Amino acid sequence: MTTATFLLAVMLALGLIACAAAFRSPRAPGKPAFILAVVSALWWTAMVLLRFGAPDLQAKVFYSELAWFGIMGAPLFWSAGILSYAGYRKMATPQATLAIAALAIFTGIAAVTNEHHHALYTGITNIARPSFAHGWLFHIVMTLTYIVMIWACITAISRLQLSQSIHRRQLSGLVAAMLMPWIANFAFVFFEFRLFNDDPTPFAFSLTSLAMLMMQEHGKLFIAPPIARDVIFNVLPDPVIVVDGDSRVLELNPAAGKLPGLGEGTVGTILAKDHPLRTWLDRNPQFGQPLLTVGEIETTYEVSVQRLEKWGRDGSVMVVLRDVTAREAAQQQLAAASRDLVVRLNENLALQNKLAEEASRDHLTGLYNRRHASKIIPELLETNAPGRAIAFALIDLDHFKQVNDQFGHDIGDRVLAGFAQILRDNMPSGGCAFRFGGEEFLVAMPGVEETEALIYAARWRARLANDAPALAPGFRLTFSAGIAIFPHHGQSLSDCTKSADVALYDAKVMGRNCDVVWREKNQQFHIAS
Repeated sequence: MTTATFLLAVMLALGLIACAAAFRSPRAPGKPAFILAVVSALWWTAMVLLRFGAPDLQAKVFYSELAWFGIMGAPLFWSAGILSYAGYRKMATPQATLAIAALAIFTGIAAVTNEHHHALYTGITNIARPSFAHGWLFHIVMTLTYIVMIWACITAISRLQLSQSIHRRQLSGLVAAMLMPWIANFAFVFFEFRLFNDDPTPFAFSLTSLAMLMMQEHGKLFIAPPIARDVIFNVLPDPVIVVDGDSRVLELNPAAGKLPGLGEGTVGTILAKDHPLRTWLDRNPQFGQPLLTVGEIETTYEVSVQRLEKWGRDGSVMVVLRDVTAREAAQQQLAAASRDLVVRLNENLALQNKLAEEASRDHLTGLYNRRHASKIIPELLETNAPGRAIAFALIDLDHFKQVNDQFGHDIGDRVLAGFAQILRDNMPSGGCAFRFGGEEFLVAMPGVEETEALIYAARWRARLANDAPALAPGFRLTFSAGIAIFPHHGQSLSDCTKSADVALYDAKVMGRNCDVVWREKNQQFHIAS
């Protein structure tokens, strides 16, 4: 076995190992194209080995022609892989792959059928090797191949400055792996450079398999590829981080590189367990919590997460952080102001209710006043059940002016307050007493007919007589009352109070200290004390 044959066999084995390792790697940009490039290089290498072992010229020529399936496929697929890896997504589409495969197949068929058209080879220049004189199709496909390779190199080089350090190493390695066979082929075609007295291109291209294998194992070629691209990553002011399912950082933009625990050397490494981002991801598998607080820099971020399955990275996510510290502070201030406003509003409502309550009550007796009676009694009459009586008693304290004149207004006020308490203590369910003015009181008693109303009046009178010595010592306290029953004696508050007032007048005419129930045609019923 010659040295050349041995080296090619070794390269063939390394290529197979590289393909196997690539198949086991995660999905990544350019991966299918790189695998096809290695497969094409393996085909090319295998044909060279078979040519070395061929016994006659015809077999050597045949294997040289068959090698064209790999000669075209290897550089074009490798270039497509670099373009895809560098961010040119169109080269990763099935259409682009099929186009390259079609061109390689077309060139291979043209080589196998060359004796019929001589478009690729016009003759043999070296029978031992063999070497060929080139036809017009050879120059066309080689020119096309060089253009694609130059395009791939320029694109990859243009990405180097904007990429993270690990991606710069990856792209540099891919370009270098492509330049080796390119330079070897260029030297062979134009300068007749030979290796082991043969074309050095397959030897150089076999090294691409070794380069890809090394980049997979040490450069994380398919483990940490550049997922997000330069314009988005470098223009966005918001931190953007791409992590895989193992919390390994696949990519980050300059804004993210300024965060604690992240930086130039973070890509390709796994986030620390206590890193705020990893803690947030672990606690929010469904990404339901919208905020992330980084206590070290006292900053709050709004988190937006995009899964990357449709970009070929199962389990990976792109995390975008937007600084909302000022917004959250403003919201907290607004919430505090809102709470303060609610407190003040409640205080104002309470004050309004208190003022309304004070405005509706007599400050001396604590009973509702006449104005409040004119507000609530009409509502009571409207909601009263049909046929249900409401007794109204209009009460006037007898000779009250003499109390003020004899004892003074303080005692007079005490008598008024004491009588108001007597009314409250002896009130039927649902009843209500009002100070109607001066020493005059109005009592509304729902569900009470005249007989029961007279009974309540008697209770008030007895209680007043009992409390008189304490209220106004030496003075006999009595009252006169006029009683009217709704709806028999009136259909409204005004009608009922007028009827009760007429009955009260009659009680005073009859000598006071009695209760009179209003009757039509001056037929009143009264009870004297």
